[in-house]
Amino acid sequence: MADSNYSQALAFLQHIRGHPRFDGKLETLSVNSLEQILQSTFRLLKVEDTVRQATLAESLLNHTVLDSWGAYCEAEGIVETATLTQLLQYLRATYDTISSSYQALTELMSLTFSVDTDLPQFNQQFDYLVTKAELSANQPSLALNHYRHAMPTSIKKELFAADIVNVRQAQTRALVLWHTTRSLRADRNQEVDTHGEPMDIDQVAVKLNTHHGSNNCSGPNTRRGLQFNANQFPCTEAEFQQRLNAGACVYCGRNNH
Repeated sequence: MADSNYSQALAFLQHIRGHPRFDGKLETLSVNSLEQILQSTFRLLKVEDTVRQATLAESLLNHTVLDSWGAYCEAEGIVETATLTQLLQYLRATYDTISSSYQALTELMSLTFSVDTDLPQFNQQFDYLVTKAELSANQPSLALNHYRHAMPTSIKKELFAADIVNVRQAQTRALVLWHTTRSLRADRNQEVDTHGEPMDIDQVAVKLNTHHGSNNCSGPNTRRGLQFNANQFPCTEAEFQQRLNAGACVYCGRNNH
């Protein structure tokens, strides 16, 4: 029986790949197109058992969609009895295409950020793709690693600090560095170092004591380039000025980093 099932599965995959309506990009197929391809293939192979049809069809799904479908089957108590009709109904109700989460994950992996562009907008796009890609909330390191990968080297290495364990913390740290750099460029007209070269983000971080984990903040004079922006800082302007004058973090108000 095992050999028969293996041969059948192999023949199924070969016929799917050779199907005239399948261009090799499963992630772009609509559920309706998938159903038509599957039905014609099952007729050709004379596979009539609807549970077996579902099992064969599952082999085409990417791991994210398959895990989601598996969880649904467990919740409904149909792990061993799910039919092709139930699988297609689930896909049709859950996804625009059979692997929209895969497309989001692909976009997420190719996402990159430049310091000269808008970080809050980038963060919104990143959060949207994380949700669409259905990255598990129980594994925050997955999203965090994708975020680190998207950052330029100058910011990326700051995001490996021991106190950063999730995306929200990484986004907050990146915002501090990004906003500080932008403010200095605007307020000091591209301030240069003693060698006449534009300051990179590491020099900015040292100059403004924004390396988290450092307790040697020297007070407001070292951060005079920072300006309040309601879209960037989670506090009122009065709170912002108070934190700035006290040498505290302008985001959380604490003095321990």
